[in-house]
Order: sequence, then structure tokens, then C-alpha cells
Amino acid sequence: MSGYKVEELYREIGEYKARIDVYITAQGYYEVTAVFLDNPGTKPLIKFVDRNKDKAIALALERLARILNRMQLQ
Repeated sequence: MSGYKVEELYREIGEYKARIDVYITAQGYYEVTAVFLDNPGTKPLIKFVDRNKDKAIALALERLARILNRMQLQ
């Protein structure tokens, strides 16, 4: 990642666990990455960059929830 790690969060999304890493870049932006931890078949990596940390985290969680929804529909 291109910055310093400032926070590491763990959330449950449905029946899966996700790790959210928050980095701050040299330009002052927050870079948030999220990945499913316990789904070895599909490990999508989500990445958002925003000036607002909470907004970037919320967008990453929303994207993971959409991916989970698609996986359950298949």
C-alpha cells in the first residue's frame, strides 16, 4: 500500500469475516482495502480512496456486501 497503516478493523458480513485496513497517504487521503478472510474460493480485494475515512470504510463495506449478495445468488 502507498501509505502508513493507521487502523485494522474486522467485521462480519453475513456469514463471512472481513478485514478492513486503513492507510493514510502522503497526500492526506485515506486508502481503505477490504478482503474476505474465510472464503478461500473467492478473495476479492476492494480498494477505496477518499479524504473522509468513515466514508471510505462505509463504501468498502457496502461493496463487500454486494459481492456477498451475488455469491449467495449463484
